[in-house]
Amino acid sequence: MRRGLFLSLIMLMTPVAGYAQIAAPVAAETPTDPALLAKAQPIVAVILPDGTMEKMMGPMMQKMMGPMMDGMTKMPIREFLKVGGMNPEKADSLGQGTMEQVMAIIDPKFRKRMDVIVNTMMPAMGRFMSRYEPDMRAGMAEAFAHRYSAAELDQIAAFMKTPVGAKFGAGFMELATDPHYLGRMQKVMPQMMQAMPEILKSSEAELAKLPKPRTYDQLSQAERDRLVTLIGADPAKAN
Repeated sequence: MRRGLFLSLIMLMTPVAGYAQIAAPVAAETPTDPALLAKAQPIVAVILPDGTMEKMMGPMMQKMMGPMMDGMTKMPIREFLKVGGMNPEKADSLGQGTMEQVMAIIDPKFRKRMDVIVNTMMPAMGRFMSRYEPDMRAGMAEAFAHRYSAAELDQIAAFMKTPVGAKFGAGFMELATDPHYLGRMQKVMPQMMQAMPEILKSSEAELAKLPKPRTYDQLSQAERDRLVTLIGADPAKAN
């Protein structure tokens, strides 16, 4: 149950986590024009100055997580079970008990425990991501160079040099942690949890057309040997 709640906590952090997601490398369709890149770099320096990620994922996010946690733990547990794969009809036959009510019995220090996790994990994540801000700036500059023309980049740069532009640029990344934005996202989460079983059904028909994953017994000896090598298991115990 604690793991499920932690995963839900991660879902709530999606607006911020989106900036930090690690995805498979995306190959650029065309080389980046050095001249456009040079125009984009000063713009990105305003949008993503040093320390932005640590600031966003540290004190700013910590301040927001309390209300978000309150909203999530007040949801009926049966909604979490639906997302976990329980038959919706079976889940609806359960009571209206919330995570907050259940954990008050099982773990009276549950909320304190989650506070400790948030207050240590988020700053640590911010410190980790701050190491990659140069890469983020480089990628953002390349994106700008591909999306805007030289004239458009000049106009954006000119705007960034104005007081309003500088304020807009410096706070752009932090919009994802603004309480007004997060408050709206918080309101969406209960509806999203309720809709998730139906959303997951959208892929069931197509997934049913695919062959099921093979079990270890169905693998050839060569495939078993390769698998054992990949995971570093003891061949004698694996076979």
